[in-house]
Amino acid sequence: ELPAHRHPSGHVSPCMVALLTDFETGDARSLHFTWLGEGGKKADVKPPRRLLAGHAKAGAVCRLWPDEYVSGGLGVAEGIETALSLAHGYEPVWAAIDAGNLSGLPVLPGIECLLIACDRDPAGEKAARACARRWAAAGVDVLITKQDSNDVNDICAAHHEVEACLSRAAPL
Repeated sequence: ELPAHRHPSGHVSPCMVALLTDFETGDARSLHFTWLGEGGKKADVKPPRRLLAGHAKAGAVCRLWPDEYVSGGLGVAEGIETALSLAHGYEPVWAAIDAGNLSGLPVLPGIECLLIACDRDPAGEKAARACARRWAAAGVDVLITKQDSNDVNDICAAHHEVEACLSRAAPL
């Protein structure tokens, strides 16, 4: 976290910075910035998140756990905040950054179980299903979270009930 970082609008506030790496190779691709407001919530700036100018996020993830911890299972979520919340009940976890990246997540060798933290919006549900179908077709056990609110982070922030959400995760 940067204690004070200038947003292109001129706003200055703490900023969460995350390294984005190529999903398959692990090579550095970009930095992801999220400006924070009071209580650690996103700052009231448009847009609250940005990438380094000129860097693509397609095919990139934020590896919240290093590769050596990813052996039999992996949890994935769209956003970094949701992935961090998912980690309260399952690890290792990576963030795909958005629905497009989650949808296109290629199958990694050696992963036996994939847990997808599904955002409850049309793009998130479509991305989770596309990812789940591809991984299941490769013989991987796939679970998708089912929650009443938009994402696992909402549940964690409101009720600290990630375990309850994970107990309702359903196979593809």
